[in-house]
Amino acid sequence: MRKVAGLILTILLTAAMSFAQNGTPSSKATAAYNTAVGCTVAFQDTIGTLPQSCHDIFSGAAVDVTPDNFATVMSSTIKVSNSQSLFVSPSLVTGLYTQTTTKSSPGGGASKAYDEVVVYMQAIITNQTTGAVQVAYPVAACKPGILGCYSPSGSGPDYGVILDQRMQSLTQDISQCVVNVVVGGTPNTGSCNFDLTTDLILNTTSAHSYNFIFPNVGVGVYTVDIQLGVDANASVSGSGTAIGGAAYGLGSLTVESVRLVNGFSF
Repeated sequence: MRKVAGLILTILLTAAMSFAQNGTPSSKATAAYNTAVGCTVAFQDTIGTLPQSCHDIFSGAAVDVTPDNFATVMSSTIKVSNSQSLFVSPSLVTGLYTQTTTKSSPGGGASKAYDEVVVYMQAIITNQTTGAVQVAYPVAACKPGILGCYSPSGSGPDYGVILDQRMQSLTQDISQCVVNVVVGGTPNTGSCNFDLTTDLILNTTSAHSYNFIFPNVGVGVYTVDIQLGVDANASVSGSGTAIGGAAYGLGSLTVESVRLVNGFSF
């Protein structure tokens, strides 16, 4: 009885030590959620009052932004016990705001106001042992000119999938006023002192989801990060105002460990 008890105790101690060394237990799925709100605004203005600038709000404090303009908004950890793949599915609420105003006078030429706003996302995993970082597919396959791929630099390699994007352009022109004069008679008189101002505002909020794939990640403990970026551009020619803003907020994340068909690769 003493030998058996000693054996059982040894097994329990060995199991406890093994669990402590392995850290995170193996799992099939994990999840996370996000309540942070972030936004950015760009503007160009020649008339009216400049808008109040927008700032990032992450639990009352600023969040670190990577050199390629990504901010981590959701994160979770999963341990893969054998050579499996990860399906990562984040969902997020996004908002877009654009306002373009143009003002034209007779003979003043055309006025144009242009806005572009975008919210883009990528998923990355980091091997906690080696520090190696992988970008999920299909973003890992992004190249210039592929619809749905977005890079703030315009040429990569800092790509994200477009969750929400809007391009708004407003152009306005008024022809010159012409007064006809009758030779030898009473001339027609008149004046052209009118201005035309046009203001267009669009504000959209919507929820989006996207599925990312990490094929054959190998054995290890991984940190899964969902990273968001926002970009806004505005330009004005002539007399006008262009304001563009993009934001992201409430979101959720699910991560599932799966076994794909043998020898699977993209």
